[in-house]
Amino acid sequence: MIDYDRWRDQQIFGFNLLAKDVVLAQEQVMLNFVMKYNNIAWKWMGDNTNFKSICGQYINISDDAQGIIIFGQSIGRTTTQSLINRLTTLLKNFDYAYVGINRYELVKHDLDFNLPDSIEESLDKIMHYCDTRFQRLHTFKQVDGNHMVLAHPMDCYGLCKL
Repeated sequence: MIDYDRWRDQQIFGFNLLAKDVVLAQEQVMLNFVMKYNNIAWKWMGDNTNFKSICGQYINISDDAQGIIIFGQSIGRTTTQSLINRLTTLLKNFDYAYVGINRYELVKHDLDFNLPDSIEESLDKIMHYCDTRFQRLHTFKQVDGNHMVLAHPMDCYGLCKL
């Protein structure tokens, strides 16, 4: 069983990247998005790794928030229907959202529509089904374990309801 709250930091330290403030490319995508809304407090629904501490240097992380950051174990190992249900519930009280989806944690498609052959297009369709205002923040050329997809998802979406 993977300990999501330790996996990222173990992987980074395993590469001898001992600097405390290492930020992965996909984490930088998240930071760039949330920092655009510098007057927004963010509820953290991601894994509790050193990255949360790094983010705390740049953004206001609080339970009394207008935005929400969702990734990792809070939406891990799920079906598409369960993912949509979970996101819909979590997003209900927030005007801003960052959602990182680990494509390898979606174990079954059980929504009532067909998906395209492309994983990226399929995830985009699922996220638009959840809320049409979701926008993919970046498309990485390679999305796999070699690029630390389990440390932080590489399919990243932003939502601004205003």
